[in-house]
Amino acid sequence: MRDLSGHRKSLGILYLFVHLLVLLAAGALAYVTWNLVFVMAAGNSTRAVPVWENPAVPIMGVFIVLLVALAIAGLSLGLGLVRGRPVSKGLATLLAILALPTFPLGTVLGVYSLWFFSQEGWDAEPWPA
Repeated sequence: MRDLSGHRKSLGILYLFVHLLVLLAAGALAYVTWNLVFVMAAGNSTRAVPVWENPAVPIMGVFIVLLVALAIAGLSLGLGLVRGRPVSKGLATLLAILALPTFPLGTVLGVYSLWFFSQEGWDAEPWPA
């Protein structure tokens, strides 16, 4: 059985980095959406139309909430890996598969994560109290 403690910490740092970027992107997307709401509300329409009647606004809201949830799950997994705590292999596999299409960082994270969690003894390390 190989010692995977170095890989555990490296993978945890990679999870933290990538999902901090996802959280930053969700914040930027929320900021842009918020500003577009005011631009659309100030349009020259003949009648006052509530902004939420535009289908783009709730769709972007749902997308931003999903991105934030993904970022929080990735950050918690990354912290667990860095601190040497037990982590969920199922959550890691799901996040790795979702990250694969996001080239280049997500692809690296996904392949490295799938490799790590397929190794025998990835969870055989002593957990600190």
